[in-house]
Amino acid sequence: MQDSLDIQKIADELDFDLSDVEMLLDVFIETAEESLEVLNTAIITLNYDEIYNVSHSIKGSAANLKLAKISDLAKKLELAAASKEEIEYKEISLQLSIEINKIKTR
Repeated sequence: MQDSLDIQKIADELDFDLSDVEMLLDVFIETAEESLEVLNTAIITLNYDEIYNVSHSIKGSAANLKLAKISDLAKKLELAAASKEEIEYKEISLQLSIEINKIKTR
């Protein structure tokens, strides 16, 4: 579980300076928050293509930053949208938002 974000561990894994990881996390948060707005609109209208695209983007960005919990949640949305599966999209989106906020308050 990603309750405590170890920025130094991320920096070590990526072979980046700590300040670079901080900057990348800030950019990720900003982009992810914008993406969540688009995602939530797509969920309301059940626009599976948009859910897929936004989830795919969040998943990839999170994975690149070693944010496994966020990447895994986005992957659930992505896979479900790809097959137009009826799941609790709103609940998973809320979980994504919570995880992103955890990073924001690091």
